[in-house]
Amino acid sequence: MVLRYCENTFKENYIMTIGSNFSTKQIELEEYPNYLVKLQLWDLAGQKHFSFVRPPFYRGATAIVYVFDLTRRSSFQNILDWKIEVEKVIGDGKPTVLVGNKIDLAEQGNREVGEGDGEALKDEINSIAYYETSAKQDIKVEPVFKNITMAILEKTKKI
Repeated sequence: MVLRYCENTFKENYIMTIGSNFSTKQIELEEYPNYLVKLQLWDLAGQKHFSFVRPPFYRGATAIVYVFDLTRRSSFQNILDWKIEVEKVIGDGKPTVLVGNKIDLAEQGNREVGEGDGEALKDEINSIAYYETSAKQDIKVEPVFKNITMAILEKTKKI
C-alpha cells in the first residue's frame, strides 16, 4: 500500500517487508489549499518473528494504519496483538485506520474475512475508519492516507 500511495506502482513479485521500509510523500489537501503536508510512512513487518524490531519505530508515531490481508484470516486475527504491542510503547489515543487489503483477490472467491468482521473490529479497536483496498488495482488506497492525515491535523490542531 505504501508503494502504491507514494510511488503509484505495484510490484507483482514484491518481497514481504523484512523489518521496516520507509517512504515519504508530500501532499496538498484540497480542503486546505496552499497547505503542504509531508508524510513519513513506515511499513513494518507484521510477522511475530519481527516483533523485536518494531517497538523503536512506534516512538514518535502520530497515527497508525493497521493492515490485514482479506484472504488470510490469521493476519486479521493478529490486529489486536499489534494494537497491544503499539500501545505498550505510545499509549492509546492516536488516530488509527483499519484496512483489509487485497480486495481484488477477495472478490475472486478467496475472501476469508467478511466486511462485517472488519467493521466490527474497527469498532473494537476504536478506529476512525475501515477500508477494503487493493494496492494492486489502486482501490481506495489514497482515501486511507488522506483520512488519517486529516485526523492527525485535526488532533494536533495544525489546521
